[in-house]
Amino acid sequence: MLPEVDNKPPGFQAARMTGVNSLRENAVAYMERTKKNIQMLVELSSTKRTHGVINPFRYERVYTASALPLTMKILDRIEEENLDLAKRINDVVAEIDSGIKGGEFTKDSNANRMDNLPFTMKENSLDKYKGYNFHMPETNKERWQLFRPRVYFDIYIKEARPLGRIVVELYTEAAPAVVLEIVRACISNSHEKFLIKRLFPSLWFDVNLELEANSPLRRPLEYDGKIIDHGEHGHVLSFSKDHLQGFRDHLSFSLSFKPLRVVNGARVGFGRVIKGSKIIDCLQSYGTKNGKLFRSIVFSGCGFL
Repeated sequence: MLPEVDNKPPGFQAARMTGVNSLRENAVAYMERTKKNIQMLVELSSTKRTHGVINPFRYERVYTASALPLTMKILDRIEEENLDLAKRINDVVAEIDSGIKGGEFTKDSNANRMDNLPFTMKENSLDKYKGYNFHMPETNKERWQLFRPRVYFDIYIKEARPLGRIVVELYTEAAPAVVLEIVRACISNSHEKFLIKRLFPSLWFDVNLELEANSPLRRPLEYDGKIIDHGEHGHVLSFSKDHLQGFRDHLSFSLSFKPLRVVNGARVGFGRVIKGSKIIDCLQSYGTKNGKLFRSIVFSGCGFL
């Protein structure tokens, strides 16, 4: 018996060795993983843009207990707090006059102030009148009316709402002609003659008062620039010394929002706001650094107290 030589090539399982049968499964798994990674990147980007509002991947409906009992309890607590707040508001005394009610800004209260408080003024304030036949009023009421007249202005944001009322105390010895002109306009309630032209936040706002043809303000002015210290007080009415030779068509003065020591010597202060300072501070939000007004601000009324 002759031996046989096996000269056939050995068997080779190419499909098992190359894994060709699992290529499809691997491709599907790779695509699914890539899809999930892309979705995760999208969610991370959305979380970053919305600053924490994320998708919890929880789409099933969540069943919770009714919030009605808790809501009713919260409403009862809010109602109790509102009642307590109303009691506190009812006991508060107003610091400013809105112009809607009379109250403390009537002439009767002003008369009581003049009758009860003694009038004082700086020494040597009247030395310039020694050469004249000038007699000092005898009663405190007459002195208050002559040297410290008080006027009020009702401020209104045009086509919006009223802001309230401010009370100004004028200093006659600082600029007699200027004070007299403003008092005359207020006594006749000529509020339409006052026009707010410019407003500089943190500085002042400019007001023009229309003058008549024969107004004494068109001639050189008598003044005393040391009556009011601009660095000591805010909400001061003043005019520039450039107008000492007289005004042309209108009296131009300004009202400051804060103490301005830098204008001492350059402007003449002749009045100061004594009521309604908060209203003056609110006006700063209606102007730009260039003096332009966002909204038109007008005086809806004025008068003498």
